[in-house]
Amino acid sequence: MKYSERGFSLIELMIVVAIMAVLSAVAVPQYQDYVTRARWSVNLTQLEPLKLAIAECLQNGGDAAACDSPGELGLTALPQPQYASAPVSLAATSGELTVSLIGSSTAGACKVELVGHLGDGLLNWLASNVANGTQAACARQKTGIGA
Repeated sequence: MKYSERGFSLIELMIVVAIMAVLSAVAVPQYQDYVTRARWSVNLTQLEPLKLAIAECLQNGGDAAACDSPGELGLTALPQPQYASAPVSLAATSGELTVSLIGSSTAGACKVELVGHLGDGLLNWLASNVANGTQAACARQKTGIGA
């Protein structure tokens, strides 16, 4: 049998396996972060009706303290995003409304706060990752939020 017809040598197959192992060691964590960010995108999109209700309440003459409960916002209940482990919480201070959301374990169990700042007749939302009890704040790689 000629040398060119014998197939691959063991060393050639080992090199291919090693290359595949390195590629998968890099790709799998990146893919998991991508899936987690996609889940947070769903969570934040499902909060849009709440943000709209808050904006309408404020536009109709309410202040932050008058727009911090479902009844005041014309909602039966606060939304429960698909990948949330706890109900959404809503709190008001002078000139600010804070919406807090804790993700499920499939969303990295991260806590995200959306703070609506009132000023000059505008409502500006700022999202940030915050500490969840004893767990440190999640990085941007998990939620897609932050710098």
